[in-house]
Amino acid sequence: MTEPRDLRPIPPAQAELALPALRALRPDSPHTATPDALRTFLSTTGPEGYALIGAFEPGREEAAAVAGYRVMHLLWAGRTLYVDDLSTLPGARGRGHARALLHWLEARARELGCAELHLDSGVGETRHAAHRLYHRAGMNITAHHFSLPLGRGTA
Repeated sequence: MTEPRDLRPIPPAQAELALPALRALRPDSPHTATPDALRTFLSTTGPEGYALIGAFEPGREEAAAVAGYRVMHLLWAGRTLYVDDLSTLPGARGRGHARALLHWLEARARELGCAELHLDSGVGETRHAAHRLYHRAGMNITAHHFSLPLGRGTA
């Protein structure tokens, strides 16, 4: 950690604080197109919910890094905290923000009575640093994730 940070939840009413970091990971998502689109997404995620936690640097209004997560109930893993998104602004990388968010997420999972913490990560050259971080945080590769695009829906 080279810079002080403040970790705090980002409520739907302040969605704009998470947008730059989320767009760094998901630039083509319709849910990150505008603050209102993100607010709508946050208000329609259903019983699983989706919450944002941000890492803020002094003097910067928007989050330098964010994590989007939810609690899931899986037959094979039980109550699980799933990290949908973990992203740091390019100019803020290497300052320990993602590591701090992972520690916070682990503590939150324990607080919520989760049996496990999961995240999926894309593959390719641009993801190697993220994968090293996950391994250093004690995470293991436990599955291959497969998907079948069905067209772009609004939900």
